[in-house]
Amino acid sequence: MALRTVHELDIDLPVIDSGELEPVSAPWGGNLNDAHVRTGRAIRTTLIDARLRRSHLENLDLNGVVWEDVTVTGCRFEKVDFTAARLTGLTFERVHFVNCKLTWAHLAESRLDDVLFEGCRLDAATFDDITTTGPTGFVGCVLVNTVLRDCVLPHAAMSGCRLRQMSFESCDLRGADLRGNQLSEVSGVSSLRGVTIEPAQLPGLTDAVMRDLGVIVRGPKG
Repeated sequence: MALRTVHELDIDLPVIDSGELEPVSAPWGGNLNDAHVRTGRAIRTTLIDARLRRSHLENLDLNGVVWEDVTVTGCRFEKVDFTAARLTGLTFERVHFVNCKLTWAHLAESRLDDVLFEGCRLDAATFDDITTTGPTGFVGCVLVNTVLRDCVLPHAAMSGCRLRQMSFESCDLRGADLRGNQLSEVSGVSSLRGVTIEPAQLPGLTDAVMRDLGVIVRGPKG
C-alpha cells in the first residue's frame, strides 16, 4: 500500500503495476480482477452487482454509465470520464481517482473508505447519502456547483479545492478538515458544524454565514 496524507488524514492507496495485470478491453461485462482496462469507450452501459478488484482503469470514456451495487477494492482510475454517470449503492475501498471527470455525475447511497480524489472535476455533481467510513481526501479538485445532500463525512479532508457555489444540505461534517480551501461562496453552513478550518478562512466563512442568514449590515463603519 502507498500512504498519502491530506492534512492529518492518512489514506492507504493501492500500489498497482500495470505490467502484472491482464489487458481487458472496454466495454467489459461483470467483474474485473487484476485487470488493466486502457483506452476505450463504454458510454451509457450498465454494471450491476459487480466486483472490481486490484485493477487499473485509464483513459476511458464512461460517459453516462449506470453502476449499481458495485464494490470497488484496490483500484486506480486515471483520466476516466464519468460525466453524467449514475452511481448508486457503491462501496469504494482503497481507491485512487486521478485526473478523472465526474461532471454532472450522481453518486448516491455509497460508502468510501481509504479513497483519494486527486485533480478531479466534480463540478455540478450531486452526492446523496454518502458516508465516509474511513479516510477520504479531495486534493486539487473542482467542486463548483456541487451539491452534497444527507451526507455523513466525519473522515473527509479537502485541500486546495475550488468550492465556489458548493451547497451542503442536511449534512454531518463533524470531524472533517476543510483547511486550505476558500469557503466564502459555500452555502448550507449549518452543515459545517464541527469542521476544522484555519484562521485565514474566517473572513470567508463569515461571508458565507452572513449570506446564508440573509444578514444586512447598515450604518457607518466603526
